[in-house]
Amino acid sequence: MIEPRLYYIYAHIDVDTGECIGVRRTTDLINNPALIPIPVYDEEYGGKFYINGNWYEDAAGTIPWTSSLL
Repeated sequence: MIEPRLYYIYAHIDVDTGECIGVRRTTDLINNPALIPIPVYDEEYGGKFYINGNWYEDAAGTIPWTSSLL
């Protein structure tokens, strides 16, 4: 019998720029400022910017972005 597992999904960001440089899924709950919890596994987060708790398409934070999987 296979045990069900709880997965946590994170956007890995460059803490200096806020740019997402990858998405990862793990069974570990991680407390790291470079790993931002996200609600769905969507590789489209890559290249987007996490600024003041929100996601944007540009580094200036003028174009809001939301995953199409939400």
